Amino acid sequence: MSVQSATPIPTSESGQGGQRQDAPFRISVIVPTRDRFELLARMLAGMQSQTYVSYEVIVVDDGSTLETRGRYAGLWETLDSRFVLLSLGQPGAAGAGPSVARNAGMAAATGNVVAFCDDDDFWTSNDHLAAMAQAFAANATVDMYIANQRAVSVSGKVEKTDWLPGLMDAVRGRTTSTPEGYLVSTEDLVRCGGFAQLNILALRKDLALAIGGFWTRTSYEEDRDFFWRAVDRARAIFFNPDVIGQHNVPDPARTNNLSRSFTQAERWLISALVSQHIGLNVSNSAIRSLCLSYEGDILRHLSLSLSKEGQHGLGLQYARRALAARSSLKWALYTMTLMCRQLLRRQPA
Repeated sequence: MSVQSATPIPTSESGQGGQRQDAPFRISVIVPTRDRFELLARMLAGMQSQTYVSYEVIVVDDGSTLETRGRYAGLWETLDSRFVLLSLGQPGAAGAGPSVARNAGMAAATGNVVAFCDDDDFWTSNDHLAAMAQAFAANATVDMYIANQRAVSVSGKVEKTDWLPGLMDAVRGRTTSTPEGYLVSTEDLVRCGGFAQLNILALRKDLALAIGGFWTRTSYEEDRDFFWRAVDRARAIFFNPDVIGQHNVPDPARTNNLSRSFTQAERWLISALVSQHIGLNVSNSAIRSLCLSYEGDILRHLSLSLSKEGQHGLGLQYARRALAARSSLKWALYTMTLMCRQLLRRQPA
């Protein structure tokens, strides 16, 4: 693994308006990347505008081509010493995956808080890290920080104005814990559904290491797995409802985004496996129930898809598994119907 850093910056820590700011926390931002130079350059350029200066950005290149890696020298000339590049593997080699890359970044991190941003997304608020540091400094028990972001399609259409609308509804009318936002509970997060995508998530490094970092057995929904295992161990969780970033929804026509390299059936299977992994590694019963319910929903989709394709035997198998994960009278009747059809198909003409 090779390491590259950029030009040092002055050590004085000036915040917005040139005022000196206290820096009780050093924040390490982990950015995995592979052969998306232009998107990475855009995102890093925006990060330099953060008003909170006690941070580092660790970019982990996961096997990009020699051409891509050759362009980094010029990019790093535009950055300062807070930006560090780690290179995993040989140029063009098969990537180790985003989980391994992020774990490598956390292992190299010198901050006591770790945050994340994907290379194809970006932050829109220059005060994102400042608000984050304030939330951690205001309450010594806060282990996790969640902000808000919008989601934009490849056509430029805003698909979501709030990443966790259920959580926004939950805190509406509550008294803020600090001017930046609210303390929320595990139950709040479970009830709202969804999870905090990594662009809007930060946690104390000690917690990230205590849960073993990212699960390296999967390269899909590893962020959901990481989120719920961290929620399970967090003493307190802070939510800032301000939109601080933009998630660019992957173009379904392209495969340079890892999630789009899997077939739909593969994504469903991995989602079910991730749900099982979360359930095995958390102690909170509400999180377990949520994951079991989600697994049932995913397996229902898979069963219906297989039956529609004429793979009735497999459709029945996954219908049974879906029923075991999340039972309902309607699905039980559907499963019984599949069983009867399967028996009739086996009868001699």
